Amino acid sequence: MSGFLLSAFAVARKTIRPVTGANNHRISLFVVGRKMSTSSDYYTIGITGSGGLVGTALIDELGRREQLFEKPIRIVRLTRGDHAETKMLPSQFQTTLTWNPHGSTADDIISPQAASEIDSIVHLSGENVSTNIGLGPLNVLGIRPWTQRKKDEIIHSRVSTTAALSKVVAASDKPKTFLSASGVGVYGDRFIGDTAPPAADESTDTSNVPGFLAHVSREWEAATDLAKNNDKQHRVVILRNAVVMSKQGGALQKLYPIFLLGGGGRIGGGRQYFTFISARDLARAIVYCLETPSLEGPVNMCAPIPCTNLEFTKAMGSVLHRPTILPLPSFAV
Repeated sequence: MSGFLLSAFAVARKTIRPVTGANNHRISLFVVGRKMSTSSDYYTIGITGSGGLVGTALIDELGRREQLFEKPIRIVRLTRGDHAETKMLPSQFQTTLTWNPHGSTADDIISPQAASEIDSIVHLSGENVSTNIGLGPLNVLGIRPWTQRKKDEIIHSRVSTTAALSKVVAASDKPKTFLSASGVGVYGDRFIGDTAPPAADESTDTSNVPGFLAHVSREWEAATDLAKNNDKQHRVVILRNAVVMSKQGGALQKLYPIFLLGGGGRIGGGRQYFTFISARDLARAIVYCLETPSLEGPVNMCAPIPCTNLEFTKAMGSVLHRPTILPLPSFAV
């Protein structure tokens, strides 16, 4: 099982619904005993993966919002490098800062000057699961097997960076919010057919779920443990993201030419669930998580009603006015 086509067939029914009232939700600076920082003129958000599909949508959404907690928003695009850049953050909507995910201490990872000004970190970066190293007959379509090298990169790019940022959060005396991406793949691919277990939600036990993506998500989420220091009132939210749909990239961009040429079809029996979310809804859900101090732990970031692969295939064909009669055997992916 590999790539985005088979990576998110968990059914998630407890979801954030950012399109219903999130923009009108007003949060007090003091909620359930957690004090929000008021020492800066800005609410500063550090974002990794800011140039990606989700990061771009999030920055667009924050630009529309302009304020959080009654403060102007300041975005820090965190870019990886060999050293932690030392500088005070400028008074502008966006800036960039080099951080070092290989640093041995928190100060080596993000400079103390910058870290002291950051209120929240949104960690979105990680090796793309739908691309691969090397050549293959279906590589151009984003459908390809995972080599061991690819699997190692998928895990390492997520776990090592998350652990490094957790170290920064844990070392901070200032309460911080840490939003770290994960995936609905943590629930596995068991939700197929009449014998499928009940739909999963955030309370579902994922400790023994088989499968590579479930293993990746568990390791990824466990890397945030260091940041969960209740004495310092840090808040950690795990964003269990579904497949992100957007005209700008991701799964939809890869599927579009296939369906447009009439090559679309169900995968295997088509009964496996395809859990998804639009890029803008995901961005709005992330903002909701940022502005809701009482929210912590795992949150399923997906549309309220999932569909099966067969239902998605038929809908895609209908929208593009193309046939969807060419099934893709399960063994091909």
